[in-house]
Amino acid sequence: MATLVPDLPDELVHEILFRLPPDEPACLFRLSVLSNLWRSLLSDPGFHHNYRKFNRTPPMLGFIYNSEVSSVSRFVPTTGSSLPCTFDPQLADFTVCDCRHGRVLLDNGEVPMELVVWDPMTDRRKEVSDPRRSLFYLGTAVLCAVDGCDHASCHKGPFHVVFVGIDAEVGSVTAYKYSSETGEWSTPTSELSLVDEHHFVVELDLFDGLDPVDDGYLTAMHSVLVEDSLHFLLMSGPQGARVLKYDVGRHYLSLIVLPAAAAVYDRGTLLMATEDGRLGVAHLDKLSLHLWSREVGADGIAAWTEHRVINLIPFLPIGDPAIKVELIGSVEGANIIFATTALGVYAIDLKLLRSRKLCEGQDIRPLFPFMSFYNPPGIFVLWMCNLRTDVFQFPVGLVLGDGRCVKSAVAAVELRVTC
Repeated sequence: MATLVPDLPDELVHEILFRLPPDEPACLFRLSVLSNLWRSLLSDPGFHHNYRKFNRTPPMLGFIYNSEVSSVSRFVPTTGSSLPCTFDPQLADFTVCDCRHGRVLLDNGEVPMELVVWDPMTDRRKEVSDPRRSLFYLGTAVLCAVDGCDHASCHKGPFHVVFVGIDAEVGSVTAYKYSSETGEWSTPTSELSLVDEHHFVVELDLFDGLDPVDDGYLTAMHSVLVEDSLHFLLMSGPQGARVLKYDVGRHYLSLIVLPAAAAVYDRGTLLMATEDGRLGVAHLDKLSLHLWSREVGADGIAAWTEHRVINLIPFLPIGDPAIKVELIGSVEGANIIFATTALGVYAIDLKLLRSRKLCEGQDIRPLFPFMSFYNPPGIFVLWMCNLRTDVFQFPVGLVLGDGRCVKSAVAAVELRVTC
């Protein structure tokens, strides 16, 4: 039988392994069972550090969404192998608020609100108190709290939770920031008035006896992080939609006016973080996708520029034309958006102009991509050999850096041997 591992220097083997696709993590598991040498290489924390550094951007391993029909949150994997976790039934009753930097933010939808920050890779979770008092919920977000982090593997470090709420009586919005390091919420930001040229940006009487999010006046879309600021799409009164900007470092709120065509929100407008690090907007007019980005001119004034119009008909399966195409999410900095059609949920690559079907269903709103490298710093293999066949089955478990086993028998890797 030929040797499975050629006599190559470790550095050259690493260079080969670095090029395995990060969005198909089963490749690393399959290679780990070929020999003790390769398993040792793949279990080295230094390899995983360099693997993430080489691939830079974490892949999308799946997505989490809130079902409009069943009011249940679900996780859908998008890789060929399952994640080392399942969506805990206790968490399935929560609503997904945000997902970023390897963490998921959920709330129980009750008063007072119970927020939970959940790490699907380790199943660690942290409960966060409700800061809103008498405020109506506008939006929440979770993000890494490490300055200068590349976010390739920061899910175990400190994080921030941002809560934005509206005081309907006075027509102002306020934000709070939670720090996992102190375990406390910040003082509120200065109040930002939602009165613009004698018109309410948000019709305040809409809040009388209504849930602003469930009744459709405020979106529950994925917030967008651009540089050090979070952006929320804010539903509106007579002047059209606005963008609520929260500067994380300065702890400051402001409003951004959208392009006129994109300000009419009908599930066809979506905030984006563009590949070159700017705030963008995608707006769907029938089956033409209009893309804007916010650019700062030489005079220091920021303005919207429409830089592209894409016809979706050639590459997005529509099905029944009577069922409207809707935009439901995006991947920050990756030029990928998500849309629902009569045929299901699709990821649309705006650079390559192609789409990929993710799942069936039309009740997915919004969609939160889960971005993370799937390579904890240790692998162990439970050897189980079925001697009656030529198939060796290796149930694979994952061991974290602290020695805890996340899941035994996470995946069964089959290796057919020919002699």
